Amino acid sequence: MAMSREVNRVLLLGASFDTGNLGVSALAWSSIKLILQQWCQAEVVLLGVGRQCDQIELQIDGKRIKVKSVPVRYCLNLFVANHFLGLFLYVLLARIGLARFNPALSKTRDYVLSADLFLDITGGDSFSDIYGMKRFILGWLSKKLCQMTGKPFIMLPQTYGPFQHRITRWMASNILRNSSKLFSRDKQSVEEIRALIGEEKPIEVVPDVAFIMDPIRQESEQITQLEKLKVDNYELIGLNVSGLLYNGGYKGQNEFGLKCDYTKLLRKVISFFFEKQKAFIIIVPHVIPVDCEVENDLLASQNIWETLPAEQKNKVIVLDGNYTQNQVKHLIGLCDFFIGSRMHSTIAALSQCIPAVGMAYSNKFIGVFETAGVADCVIDLRQMDEEDVLFRIERLYTGKAHLIEKLRNVIPEMKSKLLHFCEAVK
Repeated sequence: MAMSREVNRVLLLGASFDTGNLGVSALAWSSIKLILQQWCQAEVVLLGVGRQCDQIELQIDGKRIKVKSVPVRYCLNLFVANHFLGLFLYVLLARIGLARFNPALSKTRDYVLSADLFLDITGGDSFSDIYGMKRFILGWLSKKLCQMTGKPFIMLPQTYGPFQHRITRWMASNILRNSSKLFSRDKQSVEEIRALIGEEKPIEVVPDVAFIMDPIRQESEQITQLEKLKVDNYELIGLNVSGLLYNGGYKGQNEFGLKCDYTKLLRKVISFFFEKQKAFIIIVPHVIPVDCEVENDLLASQNIWETLPAEQKNKVIVLDGNYTQNQVKHLIGLCDFFIGSRMHSTIAALSQCIPAVGMAYSNKFIGVFETAGVADCVIDLRQMDEEDVLFRIERLYTGKAHLIEKLRNVIPEMKSKLLHFCEAVK
């Protein structure tokens, strides 16, 4: 969709830096980078973040960028500032000419009404009801609020579905039909969209935007230690441990239907690489929420390390978690081979042409890995036991030189396509 209107303010939905999930933060950072490449003077505002208006400072392309965030509240107190119902009513009145707004005021309603463009990325994979009805409905309400303004509303590359209920399928189709343009990060999602709205709108498949995120080095003792190991010709094996899988899901009852014992598998993977004479294992936490221990990769990583035999501990380093999304990408970039259960940890590796194995617990992995031409690097933990998974990892590790060559051919094309996609948005 070509837009002739000037774009001075862009509101970005479904992206945040305060969730503790570095994958979501990577999507936010990368989306902002793409926005500013097309509209360098535009003000970027994150919608639905926090409880009050705030400002975030980022380093993008060597520049210090300030990005505002504004909240949307859904609490029982209907009179709280920036409550959704109040915003909904104000936008409705503005559409029929019965309400005015002041774009200079720091209120969510004025940011929404003065926006020139809305971009939505829904956390990459949250436009689905598999994470619960509450999460889906709140996200849907935010989208609908923005679409009510009549301004261009674009769905950025993400995973769509699955939708398990008739009502969520209807709600999803309503958002899709009222979007100005649709982008997907995998082919499977195109089929999901077609099942909802048919051939009504064109859909373009574009790589996950986090492929263009820049690695940024931070001075720390751990980084110095890893760089010293590289100088001494040690091979660094990155391993991302998912706290969610380690704890058996939110309820601890193997909600994702894994065929393997995840904890036993991790110990076997560590043992396999421990036997390599010149190898160190770097455990990389990627989700460290403040208020949800079951999701916490750092706690799970530390628990794994504590249960290792003493001799193995000497060759295993757990990153301390004090890193931003860009800094973790730099650390992952020091690895020679990477294995991850958090998809964006593997994207951080693939985008730097580092062979990566995705230990998948959902269908989103395969679609993203396919865009990088390495679908065979996805191992579905729902279909294989520990021995089968370990065998596949060993084979992929043995053939890592071939994977590096393939990635070096594909990744530059993917990044170029992302830039082209942003021109299409413009």
